[in-house]
Amino acid sequence: MMAMGWMAIVLTLLLEQLRPLPLRNPVYAVAGTVADATQQGMNAGRRRHGMYAWLLLVGGAIVVAGAAYAFALSISWWLALLVNVAVLYVTMGFRQFSHRLTEIRIALANGDLTAARRELAQWKAGVEETHSAAESDADEIVRQSCAHGLQLAHKHVFGVFFWFVLLPGPVGPVLFRLSEYLARRWNRLPGGTLPADRFGEFARRAFAWIDWLPARLTSLGFAIVGDFEGAIYCWRKVARPPSIEAGLPQPDSRTLILAAASGALGSRVLSSVESGRYFDEEGLEGGGLSEPGAGLLNAAIGLVWRALLLWLALLLLFSLAGWLA
Repeated sequence: MMAMGWMAIVLTLLLEQLRPLPLRNPVYAVAGTVADATQQGMNAGRRRHGMYAWLLLVGGAIVVAGAAYAFALSISWWLALLVNVAVLYVTMGFRQFSHRLTEIRIALANGDLTAARRELAQWKAGVEETHSAAESDADEIVRQSCAHGLQLAHKHVFGVFFWFVLLPGPVGPVLFRLSEYLARRWNRLPGGTLPADRFGEFARRAFAWIDWLPARLTSLGFAIVGDFEGAIYCWRKVARPPSIEAGLPQPDSRTLILAAASGALGSRVLSSVESGRYFDEEGLEGGGLSEPGAGLLNAAIGLVWRALLLWLALLLLFSLAGWLA
């Protein structure tokens, strides 16, 4: 089955390069509609109602995906491969990382800060609550672009990749991507003066634990293909502070991935405030990381590509070992 998994991932990556799935597509639109309808229908202001809703949506989607894969596998190996590719095509999105970074890099190379700020703001809109890049200088645009792009590379590529390998067929990608989507969708700040309720708390905590292993494997991949000592140093620094929020793994996935990427690239990807909090020490302010510059965009793209090739090569080796055994 590992051989099928490797083929499915490679075919999906090739298909996406030829015909990338647009950010606004019917699948995401349906997911948003269902998520919002479930929240409106089941949200009575208590945490357990969010847990019931999460189990209903995620559990139901997993059952449907698993049943479709089992049915396809009972008919034909090729049909099961087709199901895997179809689900991966919807859940993965490497072009969402590489294409936008390329556009921002071109705008900065042309000296068009306005266009670079606009591209960054449009890219982050709907994903992060605070996405203003107004008045940011070129270096800060580079840093924010790398930080956002590396997070998306994890959520749309590496996280999906790891759960696809860990669980049979399309079950893993559906679990990971839907959990991430609900954690984000159900924890948006309410409009107006309404206070935030606890409906999305379970979804946020569930994804934090689902993402625990993939985040560390993504960070490890960055360390292996980048500056290993620098990445491990930064990893240890962000893992040192005690848990801030009970019930959630520390460090959180975002901080860990960006810290490891900073060390692997030798350049600051976390904000200056976060970098000072984690890395500043006497005689080595900022952990010795250089400030972000124009070359960081190409370096980040190269880091993600090398990490992806690393995990594809390892999966291929395991597939060959299983076939020869």
